[in-house]
Amino acid sequence: MGRMPLPLPQYTPPGPVEPMPNTASQQCSELAKVHSNAVFPYQPNEVATSRAEVGHLAADVAMVPPGAAICQYLIIWDFGVDWRHLKTSTKLDPLLVLQLNRFETDESLQFQIVGFSDCVGAERNNLFLRTGRARNVFHLLGPSARSRVFAVKAAPPHEYLYENTTAADRAANRAVVIEIYAGATGTI
Repeated sequence: MGRMPLPLPQYTPPGPVEPMPNTASQQCSELAKVHSNAVFPYQPNEVATSRAEVGHLAADVAMVPPGAAICQYLIIWDFGVDWRHLKTSTKLDPLLVLQLNRFETDESLQFQIVGFSDCVGAERNNLFLRTGRARNVFHLLGPSARSRVFAVKAAPPHEYLYENTTAADRAANRAVVIEIYAGATGTI
């Protein structure tokens, strides 16, 4: 099976934004998410493919929305099944490298890092995976960027970026979203 492209998650640009002093919790539209208790089994070879450098998806990193915006979401996806660490190819992805440099040098940015998993497995294990993935992405950031992270957490149970009906959807759900808030003032 080749690498499959996925459409980016839905995003609705925010209306007027009023930055709140000393906080990154601005009025930003969230990524659309799926809430579901449905469980779909892995397909033959899905686990092995997920752990290969090429994985299931055409790109391991995406920015939503692309370009400049007050709020953006850097999505790092296609983690291996039951893996909390990032693949070498993901760490070397040009978009990720560019954004990590931006995060380190642009002191107006603040971040929240949220880990996700697919629907397979016990929810307790999925919470462990979600938290571990978010923490491992946090450690990719340089010291300046880490000092501006206001939360590193797991997504709520049964919350996903996509439906879990296909191998590509499950690969996209094994993800971390870095929520980027531009123009932050003061400290948290």
